[in-house]
Amino acid sequence: MRASWFVILLTACASHNGRAVSLYESGDYAGAAHAADEGLKAHPGDDGLWQMRIRAALALGDADAVTRAYGDYARQRDGDDRDLLRDLAIATLGQALASPSAKLKIVAIEAVEAAELQSLADQVGERMGDDDDRVAATAAVAVLHGFPQAPQVASQMLHSENAEARRIAIDGIGKKVGALAAVDLAKAIGDSDPRVRRAAARWVGQLKIKDAADVLARRLRSDPDEAVRAAAATALARLATGDLAADAKQALADKALAVRLAAIDLVVAAKQTQLLAGLAEDPDPMLATEAAIALKRSDLAARALARAAASDSWTTRAGAANTAIRALGETDGVALAVKLLADKELEVRLAAARALAHSGRQDDAKRVFEAVSDQNVSAAADLADLGDARGLVALGAAVRDMKRGPDQRAQAASAHRLAHRVTPGLVGALADPNGVVRVEAASAIAVLAR
Repeated sequence: MRASWFVILLTACASHNGRAVSLYESGDYAGAAHAADEGLKAHPGDDGLWQMRIRAALALGDADAVTRAYGDYARQRDGDDRDLLRDLAIATLGQALASPSAKLKIVAIEAVEAAELQSLADQVGERMGDDDDRVAATAAVAVLHGFPQAPQVASQMLHSENAEARRIAIDGIGKKVGALAAVDLAKAIGDSDPRVRRAAARWVGQLKIKDAADVLARRLRSDPDEAVRAAAATALARLATGDLAADAKQALADKALAVRLAAIDLVVAAKQTQLLAGLAEDPDPMLATEAAIALKRSDLAARALARAAASDSWTTRAGAANTAIRALGETDGVALAVKLLADKELEVRLAAARALAHSGRQDDAKRVFEAVSDQNVSAAADLADLGDARGLVALGAAVRDMKRGPDQRAQAASAHRLAHRVTPGLVGALADPNGVVRVEAASAIAVLAR
């Protein structure tokens, strides 16, 4: 992985790394690493030598050496070298954009957009002509306001034979074009693929495109996908137009809990508050809780959440933890979350810990996160987000743990975003043998090094 000669030349002029640079440029990466090591013995505070040591290790594909070198460098300078990190991420993402893998190209394009890497904008623009419509759609959305042909390509992707490409285009157009694309968004609610219909319904609701009320109502009544019906119900509540009472009745009669939960907003929008009292006693405790919240009745919410916390379903108990403070207020909600810290299921304990962390009970939350941070990357990220260095250590170890599969290592790389910190292990992952891990690491670094 070679950085630009211009960047390295500037570094060489200001430090003692001339020999290392020369060897690196000749392709002798092992020699460059050795020269950098020798130089650091005499000049341990020289940034240029450290940078060359890291670049050489990366070019050699030696992830362990990259991890060690960046860790030593960051400690020596008491912080990250954001310019170096950004340069390394750009190099990795540039390689991904030129790879034959659609997955790598899509992740790289999204990273370039999120981190606003202008130096890679032209390469992203070139991907609008990719043979894979998913890549073309992602690229068109990423540069929608920067390339004259991007709106046309995005519009073409709305008619792609690839449903995922259509979904990408709808999401991007909804986000970046908004209500100006009302006709296309409303039309997409009738797409043959539920992923596209869900995305279109969500954007129609968020953008309050009232002309789409009739098609949303039809989807609520007859769509075979429950997530589409739920999205339609939520969107109709936001539009607050049409026969809301009939829509609310339809949603409440749905067999899917997700749709009935979305019906709460419709009931409120229809001003059918008399229905909420009955719903607050619904057999499903989470539906009952949401109805009680809408009624602003903490007493009814307490009864519903007591049932939820005692449920045989761990997802329902986790839902109780997530909802407790919103439903019961700070004092009683925290008390319920503390109770759920003793749950037998880890995901319930984590949900309760996150609720407590958001309420200022960080010590209680840290104990839960720390206990499982070595095995659970989301817990490690939560711990790091609370400022606990143990979480960062666990994340850095997880992303470099070769006993974990590539997907797990990629997840650990992505979790660094939640921790808001770069670890030496994350930098080392730029040399991971798996391309997905490398690109996820570069994506996280690009965002964190902005």
